[in-house]
Parts: sequence; C-alpha cells; structure tokens
Amino acid sequence: MKFNPKFTVLLTALCQSASFAQNTAPPSTAPAPEANTSTATQGATATPSPLDNATLTINGVGARPLITGPLSLQKAVEIALNNSPILRGVAADFDEATARVKAAQAARKPSLSATTFLTTGSETGPIYNTPDGVTPQNLFAVPRGAFADQNLMLMLPLLNGGRLQALTRQAQAARDASGFDLQTSRLDVALDTKTAYRQALLALETRKVALARQGATSEQLKNDRAAQAVGRVPGLFVLRDEAEVADAGQDVTNAARDVEIALISLRALMGVRFESDFSLADSLETLKQDDGASDLRSALAQRPELQSARARLESARQGDNAARGASKFQAALTGMADLSGARSGSSGGLSVGVVVGVPIFDGGARRASRDEARAQINRAGADVSRLEIQVEREVAGAQISLRAARQNVAASQAALVWAQESYRVALLRYQGGRATNAETLDALTALTRARTKRARALYEAQIASDQLARATGRG
Repeated sequence: MKFNPKFTVLLTALCQSASFAQNTAPPSTAPAPEANTSTATQGATATPSPLDNATLTINGVGARPLITGPLSLQKAVEIALNNSPILRGVAADFDEATARVKAAQAARKPSLSATTFLTTGSETGPIYNTPDGVTPQNLFAVPRGAFADQNLMLMLPLLNGGRLQALTRQAQAARDASGFDLQTSRLDVALDTKTAYRQALLALETRKVALARQGATSEQLKNDRAAQAVGRVPGLFVLRDEAEVADAGQDVTNAARDVEIALISLRALMGVRFESDFSLADSLETLKQDDGASDLRSALAQRPELQSARARLESARQGDNAARGASKFQAALTGMADLSGARSGSSGGLSVGVVVGVPIFDGGARRASRDEARAQINRAGADVSRLEIQVEREVAGAQISLRAARQNVAASQAALVWAQESYRVALLRYQGGRATNAETLDALTALTRARTKRARALYEAQIASDQLARATGRG
C-alpha cells in the first residue's frame, strides 16, 4: 500500500506544528537530571549534588581482587569503596531513580504511535483499539468486510494543571534522595572498614604485648632453673615461673586467634579474596587522629541522611502538587494521519486538534490521592525532625567520647611509664637478691596490663575520632 505525496506533506506539517508547540511552551522550572540540584526544605540553602565527591568503581560479579603486600588504612578504605557489594546495590537504586526521572520528563514530550488494522467480518462498526503499551492510543471503528488501515497518532500535552511538571520534580527529588542514600552507604562502609582495620591493629599490638610477656617469663624461668641447680633459690620459685610461662602461652595463643579473626573481618569488608595475604602498614602509634573539630550546624547541613530525608520531603510535596493538578483542566494537541483500504476503495487524511477535558466525578479517587500525598508529607517531615534530633545526639555523644578517650590516652601513658620503671627496679632487686621472683612477676604483670591498656586507649581514641567524623558527615 503506497502513501500519496499529499499525505506525506500533511504528515510533515503535523510534526512541525507539534515541534513548534513544544518549543514555544513555557519553560520548565524543574531541574534537569544532570544538574546539581537541591531539594532541601523551603528557606534552606542549596546543597551540593550527592555524587559530586563520590565515584564508584564497580567490578564484575564475582571479580573480587587479590591483594598482597603492605596495606595502609587509606588504601583499605579505597578498596572497600571500590568492591563493596552493598554499594553496588545502592548504586543500582540510584540508576533506577535516574531512569524514573527520564520517564517523567518523557511524559511532557510529544509521543507518536503507529497502528495497523487488518480486519474482516460481517459486523458493521466494531471498535478496535491500540494494543496495551502503545501510546498514544487510538480507537478505530472498522467497516464490514475486508479492511486495512495504517494510522499515525501524535499527541503533545499542553495543559495539565502542573501535574506533569510536579511528577518530574517528584522524580528528581527521589533521585536526589537515592544519591544521598548512596553517599550514606559510602560513609558507613568507610567507617566499618576503618573500625575493622583498627581492630586488627589492636589485635596485633595485643599479640606483641603477649609475646613480650612470654619472652620475659621464659627468661626468668631459665635463670631460676639455673639458680635452683646451685641452691640459690627454692623450687617454689621455679613452679611459679612455670605457671607464668604457661599463662603467657595461653595469652599468645588467644592473641594470635584474635589477629586472624580481625583480618578475616577486614578482608570481608574490603570485598577481597580471603586468600589475600597482606600486612598492615600502619600502627596504633603512627595513625593520625581526626582533629576533632566539629560544628553541629555543619553536621545538620552535611549529613547525607538528613539531606536524603529533606529530598524525600520535597518529593512528597511535589506528589501533592501532582495530585492537585489531576483535578484541573487537561489539554493536549492531537494529530492523526490515516490511510485505509477496503473493497469500496482507499482513502486517507490528516486531522489536527486540541482535546480538552476535566474530571468531574471519580468516586473520590482524586480526594484519596490528595489525602495520601498529605500523609506522605507529614511522615517525611517527621523523619526530618527525627533525624535532626538523632544527629544532634550523635554529635554530642561522639564529642564526649573523644574527649574521654584522649584523657585516657594521656593517663595510660603515665601508667605505662610508671609500670616500666617499677619492673626495671623489681628486676634489679631480684637480681641483687633483695626480692623474690613474685615481686618481679607481679611487676611484669602490671607492665603487661599497662601496655594493653595503652593500646586499648589509642584504639578507642581513634575509633571515637572516626565516629565523630561520621556523625558530622565528614567521612
């Protein structure tokens, strides 16, 4: 079936008129999906795009890396951010939200469909419609007998009460919320990795302290056995030494177990293969702590959880605007080109018009949509208030914990200096025959305890610093 030249000219004119109407329509105030937009509450300053400082490298499924050699804390965090399956899932949610923005924007653009009707029958005037999923739809009454028709349908929304614009803004706000969720997940993964790395450092330091005690007690046992052989010390001293050596051996075994468990947890958080054999390049003494500077106002502005909640509040508000727009006049520019053939002959034509409609009665469906939108606004607003209180509590608690941890570091250092000197003096007294081995071993136990508490204090100070940085949204 061939289209005549007049039909082609008319179809071209129809498309040009639709393009002119689209270009001369009032410009949209909704931000483009590529723009760095903010959906904060009214009166708030614009917030940066959630992905400005976030770049996610996604490996293929099952492509976990194998790492070897020295591993710094910073490198461990980078590896975790690049390989975490949690982040891959949240990034997919962001891509899904971005696609919804494009779908919402597409509803405001011209749509064109082609429909072919091939019918036959004895009934006059049955109505056929375009298959589901094809828009714009076309209803067509076909004649009796063999009939063929090729139809083109063009539609461009003109008036919709701001409904389509509100739906676009709603999708953009939801996309921003998803982006902030991704940023939240990145901060959580980074904090979990830092904690696991520091736990591994604490386990290594604890093993080092246990080995030092084991070496000191073994040396004492060796010396006391030699002294017992020549009658200088009683056998009770040797029995006490043997008990201390056995106890120190248990501590070494337990510390080695804790090291392996801590490294397994670190490998899991980084998303690397479990046969990865690496060493920790940092130590509790060399790692720098955060300066602890924090401001509640900046925390309320930077926390991605709060920014996500505010974006969802804006999305709910735009949903209410869309529900309002559904009750207003709806108008669209519609055009149809048609070429049909039957036993009586062939025909074709072109029509262009504006179709206007307004909903009158729908059984309360539009009112229910408005009520639902207002409930979503109230819930989103409550979430913002709840998160603001949570951020204030977390920042205040992290500040208190960091101050206490730093005081404990200073106190543990003083206790360690005293324990080191006490053990040195006790050892000299024992070697000079002016003290029993019990005094020396008790001093060694106190020194071991001071070293362990010193390592724990450094660990807790660094954890408190990380938690404060997380509470303020700085990482």
